Amino acid sequence: MSIAGITDGYGPVAGAPERDYSEINKMDFMALLVAQIQNQDPMSPMDNQEFTSQITQFTMLEESEKTNTLLEESLVLGQAINNTSMLSLVGKNVTVEGKTASITDGEVSQNMFVSEIPGRGTVEITDSNGTVVATQEVNIRTGLNQFNWDGLLDDGEMAPDGNYSVSITAENAGGDEFPVTTLMTGPVDGLRYDNNQAIVMVGEFEYYVSEIYKVS
Repeated sequence: MSIAGITDGYGPVAGAPERDYSEINKMDFMALLVAQIQNQDPMSPMDNQEFTSQITQFTMLEESEKTNTLLEESLVLGQAINNTSMLSLVGKNVTVEGKTASITDGEVSQNMFVSEIPGRGTVEITDSNGTVVATQEVNIRTGLNQFNWDGLLDDGEMAPDGNYSVSITAENAGGDEFPVTTLMTGPVDGLRYDNNQAIVMVGEFEYYVSEIYKVS
C-alpha cells in the first residue's frame, strides 16, 4: 500500500478560512510567473521586455495591496477618533426631529420647525391626555423657524411641569396646507454605537448624529 507524502493534499488547511479564488494575490502572481519561466520554449524564450513588464505588474500589485491595507487602517482610525469625539455630546442640548416640549421648574424647552416654503401656521400644544391646552398663530418662512412657547395655557395660567406635544398646521398664500418638520431640543442622556455609527439618546428617543440639526 502506497503512502502519500505529507505535503500532498488539496483544499484549505483545517480550521483556515475558505479562500476566495475569484481574487489573485501576489503569491499567485509569483507562482504563475515562475511556472511561465520554467515552462517557456527554449527555442523562443521570454524576451526581456515582456519579463520586465510582468515584474512591473507584480510590483504594482504588491504596492496596491499595501495601499489598500493603509487605507483600511486609516478608515478604522478615523472612525475611532470620530466616535470618541461624539462622547462630548453627552450632557449637551441638541435639536432633533420631534414633537416634545417640556417644562422643568417653569422653564420651557426650545422648539423649532423646518419648512420648504413660506406661509402661516397654527401651533397646538397638547398635554399627556391628548387635550389641546394652548394654541398660537405663527408666520412661517422658508428654512429653520424658531418657535417659543411661553408655557401659558389658553386660560392664561402657567402650564405645570411635564411633557407636552407640539404640532403645527401650515397653509400657503392660497390656503393650501403643506407639511413642516417639527423639531425639539433636549439634553443628550447617553450614547451608543451601531455598526460603528454613533447614536444619541434624547429622552425616550434615539437619533443618529447625522440627524442633529443643532448643538447648544
